[in-house]
Amino acid sequence: MERAIGVIGGVGPYAGLDLVKKVFDNTIAKSDQEHVNLYLTSCPSIIGDRTRYLLEGGENPAEGLYTCFTKLAMIGASVVVIPCNTAHAKPIYGIVKERSSREFPQVRLLNMIEETCAHVSRLFPSGASIGLLATKGTHSVGVYREYFSRYPELSLIEPDAHGQDRVHQAIYDGDYGIKAVSPVTERAVKVLMEEGSRLIGRGAQALILGCTELPLALHEGMLPCPLVDPTSILARSALVLVDAGKLKAC
Repeated sequence: MERAIGVIGGVGPYAGLDLVKKVFDNTIAKSDQEHVNLYLTSCPSIIGDRTRYLLEGGENPAEGLYTCFTKLAMIGASVVVIPCNTAHAKPIYGIVKERSSREFPQVRLLNMIEETCAHVSRLFPSGASIGLLATKGTHSVGVYREYFSRYPELSLIEPDAHGQDRVHQAIYDGDYGIKAVSPVTERAVKVLMEEGSRLIGRGAQALILGCTELPLALHEGMLPCPLVDPTSILARSALVLVDAGKLKAC
């Protein structure tokens, strides 16, 4: 059977589409048939909000994520990815990882945060200070702090409480947030640019777009430092595992 990428979308829906596009954009293919096989689920109705769960409790989104994982595994995915940074918090991701490893040991669940931190370490082998823009859920449980601890040459710079709230609203606000309005509003972009600039002013040499909605708003060249896009890193890592020969050079 042909190897295939499985994408647990819906977290959020546009982030899932963005990852799928990045898989195709990074694939060497001159015809339809030369692209890799890929399956996408987008079932937001069964996956609770990750940040709300981490901050307020309630039903764990891991249940809905694992239901989607099962669907993908059953139709032939050999590598599964979750394009959501907050979903990689240990209280959520740990459950999906444990159950998937036990029940579908033949299917690889890629960890986006692991892949991103390894990528940053390769970019800055001598060390660097890296800024993080993310949801309040990702900040609150230290998703990136946990993985950065494996790379002592790297230090993480996070916004203060006010900055975290502003970034969170740029993602979630019902009137101008990226999750609520498409295309992305000028107000959301302005907030993210301001908070990114503040991190650069504090010494950040690169910025991690630590919410999969953020690459929909910020692109390379908009700020005076490299932007690290975990979604692109995840897409390329998944391609390597499915068919490394089809991966475009950077």
